[in-house]
Amino acid sequence: MARPIGYLFTDRESFRTIDLLRLLYALTFVVAFFLTEVGRSVYRPYIYDNEINDFGIADSIGNLGGIVVQIFLSLAILNSQKRKAFNVIGFLVVGYILYEILQPYLPKGVFDWKDIYGTLIGGFVSLGLLLLLRRVVKRNRVLARF
Repeated sequence: MARPIGYLFTDRESFRTIDLLRLLYALTFVVAFFLTEVGRSVYRPYIYDNEINDFGIADSIGNLGGIVVQIFLSLAILNSQKRKAFNVIGFLVVGYILYEILQPYLPKGVFDWKDIYGTLIGGFVSLGLLLLLRRVVKRNRVLARF
């Protein structure tokens, strides 16, 4: 019998458990969201107004930060275990890249290589943060089950 696609990203027991890692995923999501919005509303205009060459970071800040936000929101919702968390990261990074490739065919869509680079860098940053969080939390305490 084939397993539902949801089992690629989580399992029933993990999904129903609130533990320390899940809370850290949620906190990372909030911090990444805040930093991405600061990047869009403060950093990007400053770079553009002063004509500073930041090697395209201001151009791709939405993808670079957005992928981190999306990954940790997904991990906080799904509470994926280590292997399945890698599946979440891979799925979202590939999805963002495919979306960028399809941009010329969508209304008002514009393809930009910098967005693909931003997505890849954000994916690697997310992977690094995931591994760091899992290393810091030696004993993942279960706080509640529902």
